[in-house]
Amino acid sequence: MDWLAPVNTLTGAAIGIGSTLLADRLRWRRDREALNQDTRRQAYAAFMAALSDVYSRLYETARETLPASDARTAAHEVFTSSNLYPLRYELALIAPWDVMEPVNQAFWKVRDLRDLVATGTHTDAADFRAHVGDYLKATESAQTAMRRDLGTSWPQRAGGGA
Repeated sequence: MDWLAPVNTLTGAAIGIGSTLLADRLRWRRDREALNQDTRRQAYAAFMAALSDVYSRLYETARETLPASDARTAAHEVFTSSNLYPLRYELALIAPWDVMEPVNQAFWKVRDLRDLVATGTHTDAADFRAHVGDYLKATESAQTAMRRDLGTSWPQRAGGGA
């Protein structure tokens, strides 16, 4: 019976060490996921802000009456002076494909809008309005995918759509 006390002590110590290691591992996972989610949230917000800025500046360029050569220069300057490409590449590294597909669509739609504005198209043109509508749908889709990835709820529309 002399061996029963040390065995119980060792068993208790093993259980204590094991539970401590398990708790630390779970806490590490939770902290890591929170950091990853915060990183994605910041990257999503930065990309959407840059996308919105490019759209707004392209819209302002299209409102002006510019010769085609000046419109082309202005539209390309808007796009190249933005941080849109690096932010998109950052998202490609950290975002799941469910987010990247709509992000790419929104990026391509604003790039298409840039190309249209570069031709000297004005905001009154039907093509311009169609491109803006496509862009807005694509950005809404990207926002929805980002919110879904982050676990953020999205308010319901009056018609019951998401």
